[in-house]
Amino acid sequence: MVRALYDIKATDMGSQSVMFKAEVDIDGREITRSYLERIDIEIILKEIQKIDTIELAEAFLLKHGENVVDRVGAEIDRIERNLRKKHPYLRHVDLEVL
Repeated sequence: MVRALYDIKATDMGSQSVMFKAEVDIDGREITRSYLERIDIEIILKEIQKIDTIELAEAFLLKHGENVVDRVGAEIDRIERNLRKKHPYLRHVDLEVL
């Protein structure tokens, strides 16, 4: 899901403590695929088939767009947790999505 990392910085804060910062380029197709794996695609198909107005189309896109963005946040949280687990001296991990 992570396509690339940019502007990576690690700062030694003393007392075996390090701050880690990076900008993360997320693969939109992969994060969307991850979202779709967590939902029932049959329900999505039924929702799509009921769309017959601009308002319903907008509501559908807003709902699922928000869910994909939430998936990005969950993925960043997972990566930060894994970094802290693997490197316990990391006291501050800041990953920013590009």
